[in-house]
Amino acid sequence: MESFAANLKKHQLMVAIRTKTPEDAYNAAVACAEGGIRFIEITFSVPEADEAIRQLSKDKRVTVGAGTILSTDDAKKALKAGASYLVSPNFDDEVVKFTKKEGVVSIPGACTPTEIYRAYKAGADIIKLFPFVEIGGLNFLKAVRGPLPFVNYMLCGGATLENISQYLAANAAGILIGTAIIKSDLVAAKDWNAIALLAESFVRKVRDFSLAQA
Repeated sequence: MESFAANLKKHQLMVAIRTKTPEDAYNAAVACAEGGIRFIEITFSVPEADEAIRQLSKDKRVTVGAGTILSTDDAKKALKAGASYLVSPNFDDEVVKFTKKEGVVSIPGACTPTEIYRAYKAGADIIKLFPFVEIGGLNFLKAVRGPLPFVNYMLCGGATLENISQYLAANAAGILIGTAIIKSDLVAAKDWNAIALLAESFVRKVRDFSLAQA
C-alpha cells in the first residue's frame, strides 16, 4: 500500500473511464497512457469492463484499477481480470473488507464525516470524496480534515485544466479525473489523439506545479 500511495501522491492523477463499449474504454485508456497518465480506472458501468481491464493490465506504463465496484461479485471479477485497486462511489463494508483480505488497495466513496470515518475504520486505504463539488469541494475538504487529518483523501469531481492547481495545492492523496479528459464527443468520434493531448495537458500542469513547489 505504501508504494501505491506514494506513487499516486507523486503523479496525483487517476482517470476514470466510463464508455459505452469495452473497445472504447481500452482505446481511451491507451490514449491516457500515451499522454502520461499512470493510474487508470475502468468503471464497471462499461459493458464487459473486466475484458478491458484484462487487456489494459498488460500495459506496463499504467497501474490499472476497477471502478463502480458495488458488490463482492464485482470485486472478484475485477481482481480476476487483473485490477490492482478497487474504487466505489459508495462505502460498502463487505466490499472494503473483501478487497483488503485479497491484499488489494481499497478506495471507497464517502461524502459525510460519519461515512468517511466508517470507511477508514473498515480498512479503506484512500477515501474518495464523492461527489466532491456537490458536497462543498475544497472547502469541505478543509473542514473535514480538521477532525480527520489522518485520512488519505481522493478528490473526485470538478477538476479542470483551469482549476487543477487549486486541487493540487490541497495536497490530497490523488485527484480523480473523468469527463474533463474522457470527453464524450471525443470518444464518439474515436479521436484518441485529442484525448491523449488532453491527458498530457493535465500531466504537464502537475509537473509544473511540482517544479514550482520545489
